[in-house]
Amino acid sequence: MQFNRLLKIIFFNKISILLLIILACFSIFYALIVANTNGSMDFPYSPTKIFIDKINPYEYFLYSEDLSRIIGVQYPVYAHATFILFSPFSYFEWDISRASWSIINVLLGLLCSYIFLKKAEINKLEFIFLICIFCISTPFRNCIGNGQLSFLILLCFSAYLINNIYLKSFLVGISYIKYSFMPIMAFSIYLRDGFKQLFISGLFCFIGWIIFSFYLSQNIFDTLFQPIMVALNGFDSTLTRGDLYTILSNIFKINNSFAIILIIFLITFIFSKNLSKINDELLVINLMLIVSLFTFGHLIYDYVVLFPALIYSFKNLKFLRAKISFIIVLYFWFGIRIIERIKMIITETSVIIPTTFDIILNFFLLIILYFLNRNLKSNSLLRFNLNP
Repeated sequence: MQFNRLLKIIFFNKISILLLIILACFSIFYALIVANTNGSMDFPYSPTKIFIDKINPYEYFLYSEDLSRIIGVQYPVYAHATFILFSPFSYFEWDISRASWSIINVLLGLLCSYIFLKKAEINKLEFIFLICIFCISTPFRNCIGNGQLSFLILLCFSAYLINNIYLKSFLVGISYIKYSFMPIMAFSIYLRDGFKQLFISGLFCFIGWIIFSFYLSQNIFDTLFQPIMVALNGFDSTLTRGDLYTILSNIFKINNSFAIILIIFLITFIFSKNLSKINDELLVINLMLIVSLFTFGHLIYDYVVLFPALIYSFKNLKFLRAKISFIIVLYFWFGIRIIERIKMIITETSVIIPTTFDIILNFFLLIILYFLNRNLKSNSLLRFNLNP
């Protein structure tokens, strides 16, 4: 029996769909509880409050001996514009702010899924099925529970579907606040639409940098590279899942972070050049997000950006490559956490740190996922044609 036919028999009936909806609602409810009890530790609330109080949050993190004003691990690892974007939250108490952001985060996740599913022209039943799978996934809950920005980044990438080139460039550029997703989008915009559109895409972060500097009465050149310095110091690389940066720094022990970034930029540019030849916008977004995941370090919540890959695979499920791609996405959404839970039971520990084997395995699975999606409509696993 064919995989897609078996899938439809198991899941595409009223009872299964109802069960999935219940599980999805429970998953969202559980994530909201985590976010509003001991979670929201990645929500940039405390560095934004520090900024509103006219203290440079990057310098506070890098040079202060007392970091008591930072809640949990809310380190200022994002671009300057982040603090302007999130400044409204700073005028409320912590509990109100994190409750508001957790609800907004859920809405962002649902909005992202709606936009991509509408673009893919998925029918109503499959629409519900895929949204439920998305909501049940570990990265979905983790993103809400941690107060992460990954849904916002995914929403920015969805702006790539907008026809107005100026509006598209500006909106996708908001994703630059999270640097690990920036290179592939910036290179792709430059190669496809030229320097003018690249400049427009950088306006949000550029204006944010200028406002940040003038608000704090600091030299713009002094503040320019501070977010990168904090990111290199504040990011927990021991929890990354499978990327080239982690492999080069932690496994091959290359100590020069800027040399590694230069290597990654070069590799990303090569992929971007190939992507610039593709006309299918949904496929381009899909591939850009996969490239982002296997180049720079990402924690498990960032795998929510594999949703376009799940849609693209599901829509072409009659092909062998699509079936394998679908399974790989499910592995990143469910398999990693299931394996970790089993390890935690066996070792009687509360936290599992990804091993070298885990990192290399996940890295190669993402590479495979990229090439499968690059030529998805095929039953051959040996032919990897890079032409559109």
